[in-house]
Amino acid sequence: MTVKQAYVGMDLDTSGGSIVDAIIAAIEQDNEGVVVDDFAVYKKVKAPGKMVLKRETVEEHLGADFDMDKVHIVMSSYFGFIADWDEDQLIIAWEDAE
Repeated sequence: MTVKQAYVGMDLDTSGGSIVDAIIAAIEQDNEGVVVDDFAVYKKVKAPGKMVLKRETVEEHLGADFDMDKVHIVMSSYFGFIADWDEDQLIIAWEDAE
């Protein structure tokens, strides 16, 4: 029996420009099954069950230092539970995600 796992993720304001692009690239690199829906003024980024956003990966794509607090500026909403958010990573997951 196949169980469909619900998506978690975030909506990112496209006015964030290169920061939003780097966040999306980092999420795509560090997570499997990522889907990005583009609604012009925002992008909905989602992954099945759990999403990890790593500061180090964002910095690789941005080509500059990145402070995880800047996510607050471009993330207009999220879905799932914030399981961890510190200076190195943000994890959004459903409680039963591994």
